[in-house]
Amino acid sequence: MKSGSLREVARWAGAELVRGTPSLQIQKVVFDSREATAGSLFVALDGAQRHGIQFAADALKRGAAAVLCGPGDSQRHEGPSIEAPVVLTALSALARGYRQQDRDQTPALAVTGSVGKTTTCGMIHDLLSASYQVHAPRRSFNNEIGVPITILEAPPETEVLVLELGTSSPGEIAARTEVAQPTHGVITAISEAHLEGLGSLEGVRQEKFSLLERLSGDQRWAPIGWRDRAGEQASLFHWTGPDGDLEVRRHPSDGVKAIDRLRGREYILPWDPPADWAMRCFESALAVVLDLVSDPEVLVESVKRMSLPPLRHEIRRAGAVELILDCYNSSPYALKCAIEDLSDSSARRKVAVIGTMEELGNKEQQLHIEAGQLCARSKIELIFVCGRAAEWYAEGLAAHSNRCEVVRIEKGDRGVTQVCQRLESGDSVLFKASRKEALEQFASAVEQELLSLQREES
Repeated sequence: MKSGSLREVARWAGAELVRGTPSLQIQKVVFDSREATAGSLFVALDGAQRHGIQFAADALKRGAAAVLCGPGDSQRHEGPSIEAPVVLTALSALARGYRQQDRDQTPALAVTGSVGKTTTCGMIHDLLSASYQVHAPRRSFNNEIGVPITILEAPPETEVLVLELGTSSPGEIAARTEVAQPTHGVITAISEAHLEGLGSLEGVRQEKFSLLERLSGDQRWAPIGWRDRAGEQASLFHWTGPDGDLEVRRHPSDGVKAIDRLRGREYILPWDPPADWAMRCFESALAVVLDLVSDPEVLVESVKRMSLPPLRHEIRRAGAVELILDCYNSSPYALKCAIEDLSDSSARRKVAVIGTMEELGNKEQQLHIEAGQLCARSKIELIFVCGRAAEWYAEGLAAHSNRCEVVRIEKGDRGVTQVCQRLESGDSVLFKASRKEALEQFASAVEQELLSLQREES
């Protein structure tokens, strides 16, 4: 963040200056004392295991200029301090106040959607970095802590801010938009995710579109499949996808073709999408990037630096077996995309290990059964099901059991052995589940066991 005085920071946060020189300059906000440096404000949040106030002294020792803490907590440390009734509320207020001051100087590109948010943010960062000083979220910093921290930890020289807005219940996107004060907004996709809090697909749609409804101007983008549901507002937004204002297609030999109907032009970009869902993320990223970088020649160089975040179609190889770790998270739509990509691949044999999709509310059994039916209709030849939803997947798969073999496993050593015993040279194996399953750990164990077996054979 650009420098502000301790007095200004206290005012933005709705906090009281308890100790310290009012003109003391704050240049950064941290909530991990190990990241404290000169000029930083340490925010003492109440963590799941320990309260941040326990680390205030350490933050000051490392150079923090001041501490933001709860009522009376300034007595537990020395040095400059501001106190707020609720520290988490003050953190959001501080970020909102700062963005109100900085909005005209630093555009903020906000990304939301049921899937692909973090990937799209990363792509935006990579596409813009050749032309601007860009600050994007660390990992999936998209909640009530992550969004303010992303805003406030941005270096002073930041020229473009990229923000990821997540949600699990109604009103959260609206609240985060109020904090972020974005100048651009894009929805990556809308599908059945976080139904536990959002209730239905229509609830998801309303929550995601609340981002665009709170912005003004013409930098508001959404997937074209939802245009008819937008009603009278449809003309206010731009649309990505087939026949939309921006469409990205695979090109037979040169990468992808960008069809920019908004500006009446087409051009080729030298990027080979690893999966169709990644191409849709790229489409969303390009939609907002083109307002800042319009020269295709600049984009040609930028796409060469793009990479996907970990555990999103992450390819590992154990000899002649390909492992696809797409297990950062999962939902019915994300699983569908991953299964279709594997089905369309040139692998000699297609194998999948699938686990539970979480946060689907009272529709979880139905959606897992339907996902099993989808897998049964695919070109997958061998499917391992695990986790809490294994029985539901198996029920759906049983509808077309003649098309693929289904094996139920546990994720321990026996499961690793079961998978490895069935894999063959030339197989491509997809691992897909929600974060709670930690399926990447099981995938890593499979990888190590395969490598060990190969060493023994040689």
